[in-house]
Amino acid sequence: MTHAIALTRSGSTHAGWDTDFEHVSIGAQDAGGGKRPKRFAIAAAALALGATAFVVADPFESRSGAPTASVAEAPVAAADLAPGSMYHVVDQIGARALWEQGITGAGVNVAVIDTGVSPVESLAADGKIVAVADLSAEAASPATAFVDGNGHGTHLAAIIAGREPGASPADSAAHPETFLGVAPDSGIVAVKVADRAGDTRQADVIAGIDWVIENSADLDIQVINLAFDSGSPLDYTSDALSAAVERAWNAGITVVVAAGNNGEDVVGLASPANNPFVIAVGGALTGDELGVAEWSAVGDGVRNPDVVAPGVSIESARVAGSDADLNHPTGYVDDVTFKGTGSSQSAAVTAGLVALLLQQHPEWTPDQVKAAVTRSATPIPGSEVERAGAGVIDAVAALAADVTDAAQGFVAASQPIDV
Repeated sequence: MTHAIALTRSGSTHAGWDTDFEHVSIGAQDAGGGKRPKRFAIAAAALALGATAFVVADPFESRSGAPTASVAEAPVAAADLAPGSMYHVVDQIGARALWEQGITGAGVNVAVIDTGVSPVESLAADGKIVAVADLSAEAASPATAFVDGNGHGTHLAAIIAGREPGASPADSAAHPETFLGVAPDSGIVAVKVADRAGDTRQADVIAGIDWVIENSADLDIQVINLAFDSGSPLDYTSDALSAAVERAWNAGITVVVAAGNNGEDVVGLASPANNPFVIAVGGALTGDELGVAEWSAVGDGVRNPDVVAPGVSIESARVAGSDADLNHPTGYVDDVTFKGTGSSQSAAVTAGLVALLLQQHPEWTPDQVKAAVTRSATPIPGSEVERAGAGVIDAVAALAADVTDAAQGFVAASQPIDV
């Protein structure tokens, strides 16, 4: 059976591109002069993993959305920024306190398996985008290969690792006008599996995960960010996508997935968030109020979101002319900024935290990373565990968490023959 994957289109009461931005869902259906990212063109190997195409092209050459010259910004007061600005999100989860200790994600690369990543200003620094791969249906065309025509992947990548030229984590508290992601010195490996409309196949997502596993040692990939859900009714033990994320986990890669945006309309997490090994992230309110977003996925009491993280109107990188940019005008903030809402954004915030933890503790296993994130979370009074999991992520507490006894003993997923 062939599966198709598409970005979730939000309803009036759920998350979206700030209508808002949105989480990615799977539905079962038939810069010139600088250091450039590594590119890959091993077609036979990719096709063996199930990819439709795997084509080499220069993602920084003859592309729309090329990085623009940095423009000096006027100082702004932190109080004038929206709660969903990365300046406030970083403080909400406590990441700035880690920056002040020199923990900025340096040396940790995060694979963003999504719609691709464009070299926007906050992601255009030398070495920021470490490598790119395109396993999507658009890979065969030089005009679309490696390009993020949707905008989703770029938005998430900047939340994780964006760093505006000239911005410094060390003195960031005094410069609210600058943009910094949660782990501003981490690197991004962009694995494109979805097209401009957000459409893809389950086989391509699985191929992207397996590609990351195969290349993790060479590219120093320690984290996967995955904002997909399948809507699959299968138990995690017999679901192909679930088996794929578990392979990555067992290979030593911490996998962070979006829990979903269905709110109370659907009880239970879909694959791959239903796999109990990985870190499934729901949406928390942004700002001073401690709470779970109404659209955040609800668990079934057996498998629930592990934690929640800020996910409401998160301001991150805009890809001019992308599908999101053209079809969700209410998400526009300014020429380089777009706001989005959903567990996609929440997962990206959490993936950034994971990168910070792994800089300080490169010896931690994925089980230990998950224990640090969940054991240190701030409980949300009045919120059921099915909605809030352990609570809102806390970077300072996570860094100090005792994870010596962390080990998960769930039943392993098996790989179905038909994917």
